[in-house]
Amino acid sequence: MGLLSLRGTALARARVCLIVVPSFLLFGYNQSNIGGVLNYPSFIKYFPEIDTSNTSGAVKANNAKVQGTVVAIYTIGCLIGALGITQIGNRIGRRKSLIIAAAIAAIGQIIQSSSFSIGQLVVGRIISGIGNGGVNAVVPVWQSECTAPKSRGKNVVIIGIFISSGIAAAGWVNVGFSFIKNNEVAWRFPLAVPILFTMMIMTFTLFFPESPRWLISKGRLEEAFDTMRKLSREDSIDDANIRVEIDNISSLLQEGSQSERGFLDLIKPGRQRLFYRMGLAIGINFCAQMTGANVISYYGSTIFKESLGLEEKKAALLNAGVLTWKIVAAISAYLSVDRFGRKPLFIIACLGMGLSMAALAGCVWAIDYRYTFGASVAATFFLFSFMTFFPLGFLGANFLYSAEIAPQDLRIHLAAIGTATHWLFNFVIVEITPIAFVTIKWRYYIVYAVIGVSVAGFVYFFFPETNSRSLEEMDELFSDPEHWWKVPSYARVLRTGMPEASLGKPSVSHIESI
Repeated sequence: MGLLSLRGTALARARVCLIVVPSFLLFGYNQSNIGGVLNYPSFIKYFPEIDTSNTSGAVKANNAKVQGTVVAIYTIGCLIGALGITQIGNRIGRRKSLIIAAAIAAIGQIIQSSSFSIGQLVVGRIISGIGNGGVNAVVPVWQSECTAPKSRGKNVVIIGIFISSGIAAAGWVNVGFSFIKNNEVAWRFPLAVPILFTMMIMTFTLFFPESPRWLISKGRLEEAFDTMRKLSREDSIDDANIRVEIDNISSLLQEGSQSERGFLDLIKPGRQRLFYRMGLAIGINFCAQMTGANVISYYGSTIFKESLGLEEKKAALLNAGVLTWKIVAAISAYLSVDRFGRKPLFIIACLGMGLSMAALAGCVWAIDYRYTFGASVAATFFLFSFMTFFPLGFLGANFLYSAEIAPQDLRIHLAAIGTATHWLFNFVIVEITPIAFVTIKWRYYIVYAVIGVSVAGFVYFFFPETNSRSLEEMDELFSDPEHWWKVPSYARVLRTGMPEASLGKPSVSHIESI
C-alpha cells in the first residue's frame, strides 16, 4: 500500500528509483558485459568459433568477423524491439508494453546465460535485445509524459547516469570474475545478472500510474484527471486548473489528428513537418553512435591491451576505471541540460569527443611505430577525456530529444525510430570494430575524430532548441516558421526574446518532477 499511496515528488522519485534505474542499468550492463568474457578459457571452450586470443593469421581474422557478428547481433534485436513496441505502445499503454518488453528481455537473458553452443548464444542475444530495445523506447516516453517542462530534461537525462552505472558495473563484475576465468561461472553469472533488473521492472511497473497524456489520447479523461492529481504536489493541486489542462491537451490532440496515425505518416508532407522531425530523431542518434563511444564501451579492454600494449590485468582495471568515470561525467548532463539547453551540450560534446579521438589516434600511432611509456599514458588520458564529453550530450539527451519533438499520437513511433537508429549504428560499430583493430589499426580512431567535429556543425544548423517548452507547444515550434530550415532560428528567437505566453498554449505545470 506504500507505493500506491505516494504522490507528487515522492511518486516521481519512486518511479525513477524503481523503474528508470533498473531499465537503464539493464541497458548499460548489456552493452558491455559480454566484451569482458570473450577471452576467458571457460568461454572459449564452448564457443571456439569466436576465439581471437589463441589464433593468428587468417583464422584470427575470420574469428574476429564471427565475434563481431555474435556481439553485434544483440543490437539488431534491440532495433527490432524498439520498432516493434510501437505496435502495442499506443494501443495498450506505456505500462503494459513495458512489462511485456521486460519479460522478453528476461527470457533472452536466461537462454544466453545457459548457452552451450554458439547458436543458442545468438538466439539468446537476439531475444534479450528485442526486450531491451522495447524497454529503451518506452521508458523515456513514459518519463517525459509524466514530467513538467521546466525539469523534463534532467528527469530524462538522468537515465545517462544509470546507463553508465550499468556499463561500469559490467566492467567491475568482469574484473572480479577474471580471477576464476577457467570456471564457467565466470561468464554465466555475469550474463545472468540482468535478469534481476527485468524482474524489478515487471514487478514495480504495476504500482505506478499510466501516462496522463496517453490516457487523454484514449478519451479516458477521468483516469487522466486522477493521475494528474497524483503527479501534482500536495500544495499545488487545483482541480479546476487540472481540468483546463486536460481540455487543452485533448483539444490539441484533436487538432493534430482525426485518425490513428503510424510510421507512414512521418514521411507525408504537411504543416507539422513530421519528416523533418524524423530526420532529427535519426540524426541525433546517429551522432550518439558514430562518434565512437561504444568502441570503448564494448571493446575497452581490447583497446588498452592491443592498441596501448598494456598487460591483461592492467587493461581490465583501466577499462573498468574509464567506465566508472563515465558515471561521474554523466552527472554534468543532469546538472546542465535544463539550464543551458539541449543544443549547446550536443555541440560541446561532439567537439570534445572529436578532438579526443584525434589525439588518441596520434598516441596509438606513436605506440605502433615507436613504443613509449609517455604515449601510452597520454592515450589513457584521452580515453578518459572522451568519456568526459560523451555523457554531456549523448548518454540520455538523444533519447529525450527524440521523445519531446514528437506529436502525442506519434511520440512512441518517433522515440522508437530514434532508439532503432541508435541500435542500428551500434550494430555497425560493434560489427566492424574487431576487423578494424586488425586491419587499419590507429587510423580507425581518425574516422571518429572527423565525424565528431563534423556533426557539431550539423547540430548547430539543423537542430532547434526544445528546452523549457511543453510537449504540446512543440507542434507550433515546428509549424509556425515559413520553411523547415527556419525552425532552428525561430527556436532561438523564442528562447531569447519572445515570452512563453506568445505561443498561445499553457504548459502542463501540475505534473510533478524530482
